[in-house]
Amino acid sequence: MFPMFQELAPHDRHDKCGHHYAVCLDLKNRRIEVLDSIRSEADADLTTHAEFFIKNLKETWNRHYEHSKVQIRHFPTEYVATVKQGNTTDCGFHALEYFAKWEGRIVPAITDATVVELRKICTWNWLTNEDFNKRSGAREFVEEAVKQVIKKYK
Repeated sequence: MFPMFQELAPHDRHDKCGHHYAVCLDLKNRRIEVLDSIRSEADADLTTHAEFFIKNLKETWNRHYEHSKVQIRHFPTEYVATVKQGNTTDCGFHALEYFAKWEGRIVPAITDATVVELRKICTWNWLTNEDFNKRSGAREFVEEAVKQVIKKYK
């Protein structure tokens, strides 16, 4: 499984918005699978980005595993039908669930409630991380971030 990040405005060095999706090398079923929570195979931006990576993956595999019994150069690409997210901000959480639960058959059921729980888990892990909390200014960083969010959503 490969995490993918596609910049949405690659020519604007100030715009760091992007989109997360996943590419899976399925050796058992002899195919490469693309899982995206917003787009489908009909989206040219997705297919161009994914196919560029897949082409390089196949070339690298051939270079480093040329004597392997498994060769992937002829593996087809399948764009897996996934539940589409209802906004433009949760693609990272969908990708995390793909990484954790994809087995090549059943697409993980990702709901708004799943995303809320993942947000809680990530926040808890971040706030209780020993290395983060040992840094000088960690508390101030969190407090300032919370103030900014409160201002934004008042």
